[in-house]
Amino acid sequence: MNPTNPTTKSMKQIRTTTAVVAMLAALTFTAMAEEKAQPGLVAAIIDDQTGEELATEHGIQPLVLGDLEALIKGVLQRGKPASLIHIAVDDDAADNPVGRLTFAPYAGGKPPKAPSPSLPLRVLTAESAKYKQARAQWQTGIRAYQAKVVGEADGFVRQVAATQLKVSERFDKILEERNGRDFNRSDVVGCVTLANGMLGKQGRRVLILNTDAKDLPAKRAPRTTPLKAEEISPDVELIWVNTSKLPQQSVLFRGLPNKVHSVVSMKAAFALLVEMLVGDEEKGKPEDQQATSTEPDAR
Repeated sequence: MNPTNPTTKSMKQIRTTTAVVAMLAALTFTAMAEEKAQPGLVAAIIDDQTGEELATEHGIQPLVLGDLEALIKGVLQRGKPASLIHIAVDDDAADNPVGRLTFAPYAGGKPPKAPSPSLPLRVLTAESAKYKQARAQWQTGIRAYQAKVVGEADGFVRQVAATQLKVSERFDKILEERNGRDFNRSDVVGCVTLANGMLGKQGRRVLILNTDAKDLPAKRAPRTTPLKAEEISPDVELIWVNTSKLPQQSVLFRGLPNKVHSVVSMKAAFALLVEMLVGDEEKGKPEDQQATSTEPDAR
């Protein structure tokens, strides 16, 4: 065979090009698969609304839709997934209803780029028409996405409120039956271990503690020793939500190696989650966050 034959040479070029394209496609697929496999931010909320003293003594308030606005915006802007798990504190965590909300990034990508005005007029006219069509499609898609996310967040908060009201109503009934004699109603350890299991083992995991952390369950003796590694993983970050800074002193969390943050509201807690989504790109304090500690608990 003549190695200088044009047909042979063309065939070799085609084979080489095909091999390169196949290799690039494989690399792209692998990168996409790895990116898809990467877990995002997962946060579990221990939400304690078991008594009026939580608000009056510690500033602990129930979750509302407005608290989620910063997280919705952060997911939209950063294109990174985030999941929320809600666990309401009651007398026995074994049968607790669990709320879930997952924020998936917008799949429609970034806004289309406008054509360069320096293009020849005929080309510019054609490219401008394509750009306007692509822009209209992108805007329609992202508006639908925004509405879907807000709707899901609204449903999540409604579910949270329904759970809180159900717990409150049941507690009032028990209190009535006991003629006003109080009872243990806070299985905090059970809620923490439940959350720890649901957070899994991968990704950046956060436990939001909207509770006074007083373990007073109905079906066992109160816990008076610190939590163990199998009950709360050492690489789970803790966000305390209160104004008194007293829950942080709970014996349950004494001496744990977990990274600890402290904020004054659920709104500030979600703003902190947005910072975690950003990572080291930007660092700043949430608007109503007064003090944030990122050092392991040394108590």
